[in-house]
Amino acid sequence: MRVLLLTPLFYGIDERIKAALKNLDYDVTWIENRTLPLDYHSPDSKLRFLRKIYFKIFSPRERYLRKEFRKLKDRHFDILFAINGGIVCEFLFKSLKQYNSDLYSIVYFWDSFSKFDWSRELKYFNKAFSFDSGDSHRYKIEYKPNFYLKPEFLPGTELKYDLFFIGKFNPSRLSILDKLLEISEIQSITTYFRLYPAFKIFLHNAVVYRFIKIMNFKSHWFNDYIINYEAVEGLLKKKFMIAEFLDYNEVQSDFLSSNVILDLPYNGQKGYTHRIIEALAYGKKILTTNSNILKEEFYDPDQIHLLKENEPESDLSWIREQVRFPVRDYCRNLELSIWLKSIVNAEPA
Repeated sequence: MRVLLLTPLFYGIDERIKAALKNLDYDVTWIENRTLPLDYHSPDSKLRFLRKIYFKIFSPRERYLRKEFRKLKDRHFDILFAINGGIVCEFLFKSLKQYNSDLYSIVYFWDSFSKFDWSRELKYFNKAFSFDSGDSHRYKIEYKPNFYLKPEFLPGTELKYDLFFIGKFNPSRLSILDKLLEISEIQSITTYFRLYPAFKIFLHNAVVYRFIKIMNFKSHWFNDYIINYEAVEGLLKKKFMIAEFLDYNEVQSDFLSSNVILDLPYNGQKGYTHRIIEALAYGKKILTTNSNILKEEFYDPDQIHLLKENEPESDLSWIREQVRFPVRDYCRNLELSIWLKSIVNAEPA
């Protein structure tokens, strides 16, 4: 079976998905499923109407796909498997259906529609899944928690860090990490914090940046613009800010060598990140701002603590205490290979 796989680049997880599908005897062709400049799918996008006009007139997804298709030796596929929307559009399916009249198409959303609203793209797929229970209920698509990856090695029992976090920059995460780092340094809590810059947003420009900063506008959006610009340009001097993605194996090694996993989902997100699923799979403690976790059957107050975003202080003795918890039944079918089997072999509703 030939699979056309569309995934974002994400800490090397894209490579692990390709490898897992190949181990399941699929012939895999991969195209990066990227978010193109001026994409309008984020509800927070400024000038969304003008962005939509730009996409309508200049067809950036079509131009990107034409370029990628020219690299392919063969366009015959049995399955299209996409993670997120990104480059999903009518042209993609029209082009593929020319060669594959019986193409079976599947999409998995590992971002909430509150972050990227790809609900209009659902019509193209035979089967759709979401990691977000709220989106699943609202759009009548199947709920499927995120997967986790088996580590290629397991470290010894010695832990290097008390608290671990890595993720994409946003101002809310920056604020929480700053406060936690201050508390941790006072209380001698060892941390592994990494934030990599957001992509350049609309109007990312040095002149605009200087003008906004001089005018000192009292607006949440302008403040976020300044912080985001400084993060992208390396002007935000934080020791946990990094310029680019880290190697997956390096990140995984530090994750496995940490006692408590910090989870800071985006506002409005109900689904659980890869890090939460991995932490549960390896019996680690979790500190999260996702209050939905309190309703879950797997919730254990000894293992999972809720972090208040506006007052990010926690029980420091709990963070230091090293305890290994049993693996939850919740995780047993979420290992990547098993997870992929259940999705790629899915039948349309």
